[in-house]
Amino acid sequence: MRRNISLLLLVLFIVGLYVLQNKGVTPFVMKVLESDLFDIKDEEEEQLGKIKNARTDFAYLHCKAAMLEDHVVPENSEFLDDKYEAWALGGRNYILRSEVLVDSEQGRTAQKFVCKLRMTGEDQANPDDWSILGTELNPVDGGE
Repeated sequence: MRRNISLLLLVLFIVGLYVLQNKGVTPFVMKVLESDLFDIKDEEEEQLGKIKNARTDFAYLHCKAAMLEDHVVPENSEFLDDKYEAWALGGRNYILRSEVLVDSEQGRTAQKFVCKLRMTGEDQANPDDWSILGTELNPVDGGE
């Protein structure tokens, strides 16, 4: 007799869990997923990938200034402004690539540089609203 009651209680418990799952837990989870609770809204929808606009122009200027300020290149270096390329990575992060002419023992040589930066504020012209994440300088290959 006890075994029958235990078996009946086990079946009722399983049925109860099934009903609770389908009528309580699943609808609650679906409502939370459909809500804006976990949705991070980006006010600016920007095209990802290769891009060239006013913001990347300012980013390039800030990269040049940072490279000169951090003495990555000498002060008399000449940046080739018309050759820069920029990529938007999302989240206001950008990678820029260009060339700079630097005085060396062989004369004036071209070197490629890469700069990664993030716009942290609202004023793209203000250098304080940008964060330079890194710069790298490499010599240009002669075979290009």
